[in-house]
Amino acid sequence: MSLSFRHLLVPLSAVLLLLSACGGDDPKDPVCGNGIVESGEACDDGNRTEGDRCNNSCQITTPTVDAGTETDAGTVTDAGTETDAGTTTDAGTETDAGTETDAGTVDAGTETDAGTVDAGTTTDAGTTTDAGTETDAGTTTDAGTETDAGTETDAGTVDAGTETDAGTTTDAGTETDAGTETDGGAIDAGPGPDAGTETDAGTETDAGTVDAGTETDGGTDAGPAPDAGTETDGGTTDAGTSPVTLTALEPAATFARSGTTGETIPESLEVTLSAPADTAVLVQVTSSSPSVTVANNGQVVVPAGARSAAVIVTANAAAGSAKATLTATLGSDSRAATVRVLGETEAASLAFLSPETVEVAPGKTVNLTVTLDVPPATDTIIALSTTGGVGTVPASVTVPANQISAKFALTGGASGSTGTVVATLGGQSVSAQAKVTSEPTTNHIVISEFAGAGPGGQNDEFVELYNPTDAEVNIGSWRIQYKSATGTTYSGNFILPANARIAAHGYYLVANGSYAGSVTPDASWAGTISMSATVGHVRVGPNNLSTAISDANAVDTLGYGATANSAEGASPVSSVPGAAGSLERKANAGSSAATMEGGADATKGNGYDTNVNNADFISRTTRGPQNRASGTEQP
Repeated sequence: MSLSFRHLLVPLSAVLLLLSACGGDDPKDPVCGNGIVESGEACDDGNRTEGDRCNNSCQITTPTVDAGTETDAGTVTDAGTETDAGTTTDAGTETDAGTETDAGTVDAGTETDAGTVDAGTTTDAGTTTDAGTETDAGTTTDAGTETDAGTETDAGTVDAGTETDAGTTTDAGTETDAGTETDGGAIDAGPGPDAGTETDAGTETDAGTVDAGTETDGGTDAGPAPDAGTETDGGTTDAGTSPVTLTALEPAATFARSGTTGETIPESLEVTLSAPADTAVLVQVTSSSPSVTVANNGQVVVPAGARSAAVIVTANAAAGSAKATLTATLGSDSRAATVRVLGETEAASLAFLSPETVEVAPGKTVNLTVTLDVPPATDTIIALSTTGGVGTVPASVTVPANQISAKFALTGGASGSTGTVVATLGGQSVSAQAKVTSEPTTNHIVISEFAGAGPGGQNDEFVELYNPTDAEVNIGSWRIQYKSATGTTYSGNFILPANARIAAHGYYLVANGSYAGSVTPDASWAGTISMSATVGHVRVGPNNLSTAISDANAVDTLGYGATANSAEGASPVSSVPGAAGSLERKANAGSSAATMEGGADATKGNGYDTNVNNADFISRTTRGPQNRASGTEQP
């Protein structure tokens, strides 16, 4: 064949081949590329490799956006460069696989031919090592091959989510990707304000650095400035800031035996508050002498819900004076009491027998009390006797160790008899005058029932008056007064309404504003008087009654509690009732708690008055106040 004919056959075969690939009848073997973009072609495809953006019909394909987003499925530092595989400028676009600077050239089959600056070689496309060969663009090392876009290292077959692309150890969800401050992957837990960041858990606004335990945390912290126990915490009012006040340090005089630690004798010295506190209250107690020291460095704690607490002391007779003054302080309030230090074996002597004068009806009984000067170290037996046929008493009475007194009963003898009751200890004796008479006739208003506290609390108080006479009594503008056990004056002072009256054998009820009983008071003293539940005095008299302890204008007085120092007959009612009970005057000499509460004397008027408080009153377990509307009762 001649050379010219051979030259003619080459372009003719190329035309036939182009027709076959670009619209021929054999779609299974479409090859239209010859390495040259000719007229009418959008591209030139010299192979049948899928994914090189020039299909076998010589048309430019539009690539999809890579797995991920326009800036790849990763971060700004993904596998590749800033415009990595999978972006709008990825493998298969006008700028080839990789970056703007391709694998050695600007292109590998783009508008700038792969012969200008070949794909990594110096031999132009079209030669043995040109584009289409093993080392050229389109080969195993070129775009579209195993190392090209869409291969194991590109955003294709093993792209987004592969070992080196999105989803790998350097991609989204890896140690350097999701888990950073702006992503939501392995080290991440969400978006920008992620777990572990400055606004997440452990930060200033979460449950971490300035979290639980800060001013912005739940519950106002437990420790910082608005701390537990303060007024802004969940501990309500702080210990020591309670609004209660100190009202007493009583009894005014007690004893402590040298060499012992504990409560004072014969009664426990206690601090008392104005009301039960919501939180524990600390009262500071100091001593004037080293012979008496207060436990816990003088700090006495009144528990929440309580009104009083015992003062625990240690006594040492050799350390100082025999008597110490203890001072209790709470805020601006202070109270004082004395404690005498006893020798370890100090002996006791008789002090007195009370009441000093006593009257008793035939066959009836009346109580007397023998008192020593100091509490004995051991049980002390005191002999008893009577003279003049006034009645009978036990052969002896025992004052227990660390107590100071003991009670016994005198049973009246023959009517009209007079004589004495005698108590003897060793060679010492004390006595009281006794007279046997008929039932006393009471011709004045009396305090018939009393409660210094009740089920409703410390101020659930009342005073019931009774008229044992046969005529109505005008008690308008009379006074009801109260004083503490050893107070020097009657400080509480309530004036009855001007129209107050008591019918013959009738009752009149006066109560605190906090009284909680079901029987309506006839008058209320509101907060004018606040009584102790365990020891004190209450009395009644006309408007000219002064506040002095001794006043002849006082019509009737009741002293209750062992240390009440101004009781009638110098004999206070010692059997103080429980919170639900009261003290009630007897109907007659033979009345008892059993007969007065539902017994034979329950509906009799409370008119028995010997002017000896302890002989005239009984202690009830339940209260039974009566008012003007309750009707009348005969003595």
